[in-house]
Amino acid sequence: MFTLASFDEIAGIGHGIEITNPTMVARIRRVADTLNRYEIAARLADAITDAADAAHTRAFEEAQFGEASADAIVDCEYYDDLAAAWSLVASEHQLINPDAIFAHGGSVH
Repeated sequence: MFTLASFDEIAGIGHGIEITNPTMVARIRRVADTLNRYEIAARLADAITDAADAAHTRAFEEAQFGEASADAIVDCEYYDDLAAAWSLVASEHQLINPDAIFAHGGSVH
C-alpha cells in the first residue's frame, strides 16, 4: 500500500491534483488564504489521517469480502485527493521543505 518515493515524485502528485481536481484545489487555496501556517499544517495532518483511515477501510473490506464496497472506494479516492490538494497548498505556503527532509540523510525521525 505504501511505497517510498523521491520528493520530486511526491511533488508531481500535487501538480497532478491540479489537473484531476482543479475545483478542490481552488477551494482549498481560498480556505488556506484565511489560515495561518499552523492551521494549514493541521488541515494537512487531518487530510493525511483521513486518507490513511480510508485506505485501511478499503483494504480491510477487500481482505474480508474479496472486494471493497463502492462507499469505501469513493471515500479512499476522495481522501487521497484531499490529502494531495492540502499537500500542494502546504508546499505553496512553504510548509513542506525538501531540504529539511533530506538534511538528515532522508530520515524524518
